[in-house]
Amino acid sequence: MDLYILLLGVLATAVCWWGWTRGGGAGPPDPVVVLALAVLGVAGVALRERDLGPHLGVSVAMVVLAAALPLAGPSGAVLVGGVSYALDPRRTRWRTRFFNVAMTGFLGAAGGLVYLTLGGVRVQGADPVYPPDLLLRVGLPLLLAYAAMTGLNAVAIALMSHFMKGTAVPGMVARVLRSLGWGYLSHVVIAFLFAVLWGPARLGALSALFVLGPLLVAHWSIGREVAARREHQETVTTFVAALEKAEPTSVGHSARVAELVDRMAPALGIRGQAADDLHYAALVHDIGMVAVRPGLHGGEHTDPEPAGRLSLLSSHPVAGVDVLRGLDFLTGALPAVRHHHERMDGRGYPDGLRGDEIPLAARVIAVADAFDALTVDRGQGTGDQGAAVAELRRRAGSHLDPAVVEVLASTVVGTAAGGSSPTTHGTAGTGSPVLDPLPADGWVDHDDPRVSDVFAEWQPEGAERQP
Repeated sequence: MDLYILLLGVLATAVCWWGWTRGGGAGPPDPVVVLALAVLGVAGVALRERDLGPHLGVSVAMVVLAAALPLAGPSGAVLVGGVSYALDPRRTRWRTRFFNVAMTGFLGAAGGLVYLTLGGVRVQGADPVYPPDLLLRVGLPLLLAYAAMTGLNAVAIALMSHFMKGTAVPGMVARVLRSLGWGYLSHVVIAFLFAVLWGPARLGALSALFVLGPLLVAHWSIGREVAARREHQETVTTFVAALEKAEPTSVGHSARVAELVDRMAPALGIRGQAADDLHYAALVHDIGMVAVRPGLHGGEHTDPEPAGRLSLLSSHPVAGVDVLRGLDFLTGALPAVRHHHERMDGRGYPDGLRGDEIPLAARVIAVADAFDALTVDRGQGTGDQGAAVAELRRRAGSHLDPAVVEVLASTVVGTAAGGSSPTTHGTAGTGSPVLDPLPADGWVDHDDPRVSDVFAEWQPEGAERQP
């Protein structure tokens, strides 16, 4: 990770030196311009909105950095970006500060090179540029350079997250870009206005006064999106905490399933809002267990008969939907919550859907749910990922979606499609090479794939099933 940070810093320094000494015709930046932009950049860093996600935030200093491209060239952009975070008034760890300095300097360097390559011109300290040339020689190159900076910013954050937590880079890149939202593009418009007022309009540093209003409005708009996302996350966290308090054996289960589906989603073509819906569904898929648990695990209302307990168990997806209904941001997650215990052969619950009738998100959660049950010690897990994948493959086509199983296999243990693990664990009554026999009372945690088999063999008499 330290080597990665050092590489970003070296690249930024190299471009800064090139721009200062040669600059592709741009020449060295005006020190007064760099100083003024750096002061504004420090102010922008201090206004940074956080909580778009772990280690992810939005800074209006990016507006200043973008404006530096046509005002100060690549070397000036590197200096403005680096100094802005080097003088960050907030308390940060040295590694975090150095990463921010190196990354922002790198973004300035890359943006400056893209800007010059696309024919962008310096609007300060050079011949005046007039409309319509402003749009073609400043506006368009700046827009594309800013798009490149935004994309590289997402990749840099995703790589850091990968080095720190092992997260999948493509999924994290998509998450960062979704978190930024379209409102973030308003920054490039403000940066263009900033550059035009500073250079061709000859207002210099006073141009900051004219862009301050639009800048704060854009910042406020992004802040609203951040606040909404924070509220959504807090709501989901509350649901998960309630579930884990009611069902102690489920502690960490929702988070693990959510992490699995996040890693699987890109390979299954699940992106954008659908990926967000899948993530939320994975976190709250078992919330209905809060309502049915008393009847399953003891208490005066417990039905001692297996049929009664199975009937109650099969109601928890619908109970979960009832709990979550009315929360607009979870509307897209409800189908996956309702159907995550359906089976490909149509013998699941609550609606007996089969095959492609089952929403893709529900099929993904079903696979991740079963894998977590088989690998985490919640009373039945073995911890053997290879054996768990072998069991999931044995269930492919009847219980689970074969395509989703193979995506999980390649994501988690990298086994080839159609392969198998030589590791086995017990011999179940269902013919499974992986699972031990059910306990004497025939009951284990409801995520255990054997419970799905028990339900498949027991069809509630008179229940309405989908064809």
